[in-house]
Amino acid sequence: DVESMVTVIIGVELTPEAVAVAPLNVLIESRPRFLEDKGFYARRAHGVGRYFDPQFVERWNVGTWARADEFVGLIKNMVPRFHGSLLCGGPVTYVDGRRVFDDNGQLGGRPSSELSMMSTYTIGAVEVYSDGFGSPDFALSPDAACGVIVIWTNRWRGRTRELGGADVDLCEPRDPSASTVEGTIRDEFTDVLLPGAHVFVTTYPAGNTRAAITREIISDKNARYRVCDVPEGNTLTIKASTAERSTDEVFVPVEAAYVEYDLAIRLAGPGAVVGRVLGLQTGDPVVAADVRVVGAAARVQTDELGFFSLTDVRPGDYEIEVNHLSFEAITQPVSIVADRTVEMSVSMSADPIELAPIVVTALRDRRLERRGYYERRTRGDRTGQGQFLGAEAIDRRGAATTTSLLGDVAGVRVSCSGRNCVVGSSRGADCRRMNVYLNGTLALRESRGNAISLDELVRPSEIEAVEVYPGASSTPAEFLDGRCGAVVIWTR
Repeated sequence: DVESMVTVIIGVELTPEAVAVAPLNVLIESRPRFLEDKGFYARRAHGVGRYFDPQFVERWNVGTWARADEFVGLIKNMVPRFHGSLLCGGPVTYVDGRRVFDDNGQLGGRPSSELSMMSTYTIGAVEVYSDGFGSPDFALSPDAACGVIVIWTNRWRGRTRELGGADVDLCEPRDPSASTVEGTIRDEFTDVLLPGAHVFVTTYPAGNTRAAITREIISDKNARYRVCDVPEGNTLTIKASTAERSTDEVFVPVEAAYVEYDLAIRLAGPGAVVGRVLGLQTGDPVVAADVRVVGAAARVQTDELGFFSLTDVRPGDYEIEVNHLSFEAITQPVSIVADRTVEMSVSMSADPIELAPIVVTALRDRRLERRGYYERRTRGDRTGQGQFLGAEAIDRRGAATTTSLLGDVAGVRVSCSGRNCVVGSSRGADCRRMNVYLNGTLALRESRGNAISLDELVRPSEIEAVEVYPGASSTPAEFLDGRCGAVVIWTR
């Protein structure tokens, strides 16, 4: 009851009702201002070419010792073929908006000596237009119909290396009575020039080995180094290093006014081509198909499952030839780069009139290859143990969550309690959970509940590849830490 002229104060507590909101995925992309200003991202958003952004280049980079033309050769394997005719020697190439010419001053065709001097490390992004359509305004010319490749250097990193070498001025001799030692630094295996290499020079005055003087010199954009004004009667040792590799310290006799002494650092090894040959009409393995690298000694036959592996191939541009008595022969151009593996899937047609052969070429991710992913995938294809999803298959499924992505994989069972979903093996009633590895490290254990769910751990857009082993018997030893199998996730 409320009496007149009396104010009653009532305290009321309101509890807000929780409203279910769908998870918001925010992808953050670091965009260098240089590429923004050059219109790279605007063309990527609306263009019709193929665009390889800094994240892609960083992931596939073949190392500081590889030439830019070799890296571009790898990219050519990933895009539609360029227009070819008697009037087209090859695609027109631009570096930071400037045309690149071949050794005869002509466009296209042969590799440019300028590109061969550029290090892969200086590439920031690449645009490719197979027929020239949609290319930037500066590339609009009659010969653009032959194809256009636009290379953007990574100037936003504070480097101004036009041709891939450090901006170094070699010393000039001043003492006419002294000696000059000069040379070129290359990779021992590929003969690729190594601009920006560090050269450590130690001089020993005559008769006084304790008074050694060491100085550091950087090789210029042509991979040349120079030691000036070495006093007569001195001895000299030189050691070169780059990319965390170095030569042994070598003694250089200084017996003339000018000494040429080249140095070689063993950075790279041979490349490889691996793949599988299948019948186009049936999808069955093509056994005993002859696979060879034209112009090289590498030659093998496919095994009983159609697999082949060509190793120890010297870097360069080649053609892969596949022959079998029952199928139409296939010849496919391929670029081999040191320490990298090119993967091919070949579908041969038994009837060349009705069906044309198909060749799909891809590059192997260096990190995944180093961690054994491709070896396990090949072994799984041979034995039927394990399920494997690559980046293209993951993107094609368009899954909103990681558990929904894995729910479509054979042998996997997804169970949810509210919004918390876990993945388990469908091969055991008590295997509600499986071990989950993230980039090779055990992140979620099958034997206990985890503070974080798999969907919180990683999103499908962040995944590069997935391995699924539904039982202990199929799980490789490196991921065998339970009885219910394992899910191995590799991020991009």
